[in-house]
Amino acid sequence: MLRRLFRWLLRAVAIAVVIFIIAAISDYFSHRVAPDSVLVLKIDGPVVERGKTGIGGLLTQESTPLNVVRRALDRAARDRRIVGLAVEVFDPEMELAQAQEIVATIHRFTAHHKWTEAYLESAGESSPGNLPYLVASAAGHVAMMPEGELNLVGVGIRELFARGALDRLGVTPDLIAIGKYKDAANIFTEKDFTPAQREQDDMLAGQTFDQIVARVAAERHLDTAQVKALVDQAPFTAAAGLKAHLVDSLEYLDQFVARVKHHGGRSHPMLTYTHYASPSLLPSFTHRDRIAVVYGLGAIERGRGGFDPLLSPGGRSMGSDRMVEAFREARRDDSIRAIVFRIDSPGGSVIASELIRRAVERAAKKKPVVVSMSGYAASGGYWIATPANKIVADPGTITGSIGVLGGKFNVAPMLQKIGVNSGAVERGTNVSLYDSFTDFTPAQQEIFRDQILGKTYNHFVELVARSRHLSTDAANRIAQGRVWTGAQAVNLKLVDSVGDFDTALAEAKALAKIPPERRVELVELPEAPGILEQIESGEIGSSSTATALVTAALRPWTPLLRALAARHGLLGAVYCPLVPVM
Repeated sequence: MLRRLFRWLLRAVAIAVVIFIIAAISDYFSHRVAPDSVLVLKIDGPVVERGKTGIGGLLTQESTPLNVVRRALDRAARDRRIVGLAVEVFDPEMELAQAQEIVATIHRFTAHHKWTEAYLESAGESSPGNLPYLVASAAGHVAMMPEGELNLVGVGIRELFARGALDRLGVTPDLIAIGKYKDAANIFTEKDFTPAQREQDDMLAGQTFDQIVARVAAERHLDTAQVKALVDQAPFTAAAGLKAHLVDSLEYLDQFVARVKHHGGRSHPMLTYTHYASPSLLPSFTHRDRIAVVYGLGAIERGRGGFDPLLSPGGRSMGSDRMVEAFREARRDDSIRAIVFRIDSPGGSVIASELIRRAVERAAKKKPVVVSMSGYAASGGYWIATPANKIVADPGTITGSIGVLGGKFNVAPMLQKIGVNSGAVERGTNVSLYDSFTDFTPAQQEIFRDQILGKTYNHFVELVARSRHLSTDAANRIAQGRVWTGAQAVNLKLVDSVGDFDTALAEAKALAKIPPERRVELVELPEAPGILEQIESGEIGSSSTATALVTAALRPWTPLLRALAARHGLLGAVYCPLVPVM
């Protein structure tokens, strides 16, 4: 018996050794990098916060995941075998803050005395192309396809107003917003801009426009006045862009690749960033300090979240259950020294936001939590950031929107037009409060405004005042449902500093007393959904590019369209639907 057990153990050890050797050989060849290599960063499709490499990464090949971009470029910057970077910009869909993140990552690469080249197929095609051009301009040399377009045309915010359509249909919107600038409901309550809405949109368009102009001017060594004049003359053909010093050469992709391969008169093998960043098959035996990166992405919902191409940047909602589990895991794991909470969310459910906020608060009592804001951290997206020790935002982050909206739609008149009548028997004075076949009574409207939305708004303001060390009056003045850029939010004390993900990571290391030069292991939470879950939710099988287009086109409509289609027709939310066109 013992002899048989011994033989079994020997076989098991032998098999394990063979598997380890095979994995080591495979890992060596898959991660082999030739000297004088050039890393290729292809930016195409939706730019998302989080993606996978390896087998799982095949499912997101139409997108550009920022976490993989950062990992590849930051590693390549320290890798002596990699001498340059080729950035290929095709047709990306991104937010201003995400473009700023990519620019910052490219700059960190060049800071290690390495060269960069960019190929721009077209900066938009019959559409604004400010952000693709902004990313390409970060390279030392910008080449453009000879028939490409340079649509550096500026920034716009277009609002939709459907009150006239609802009046014709016979749908009565009974919606209330707390906060002078909380205008998400205006799409169904107004027929044109309110003064506050126009003021807010004008401010946001001006701020984002100025940021783009200033960055382009810095990258292309031009005066801001020159860039503004060029914007007013745009769009340009590629040839006109060359003459205006917006690009450095005109060539096709094959010509660009051939030139990069022989940059400086030397031969350079080219290596894709996804291949370079792919994880090792072998476990790491070196001890590193660990920092959790908790991703809070998409519209905030109760439950586990899921595929949401309408309301959520990146196509996936932020489920409160998953987020609470992620922070619980990060809080309880003693090997994790700090937490970076990466937020890209326009908000959503009040209850879900509060559940997540409480989980962040509990984690922050045990270890440092630093928020890193991406494209949006507005309304509920800002609510969940309040307990953090530090908050870092990109200059173009849309944040704030500290306000609440809610209400219901009375669809009874519409149904009566098509011969559908309804009746009800009731017990309880306010049983019809949530009924989508009645208007609020004056007493119900007062209850809903003061006891539900009003108390929620006051709680939100108090959270901000307490966490940001402001008086309640001061917090209320900068609240009112108004959005701010990250650059403005610093001056208003809503965030602590302007910077990208690496800025937040450096803050987390400092708070955890980890030396700044020491490399750390990043643990990404919550667990990414598996293949079966993605198939069940419909995420696999849908085009990520199509999802991005649908999201951009319909995001202004969707918060209240959902309310109209909901079972009770009621919406009570902390949500920010603004979508600047860039």
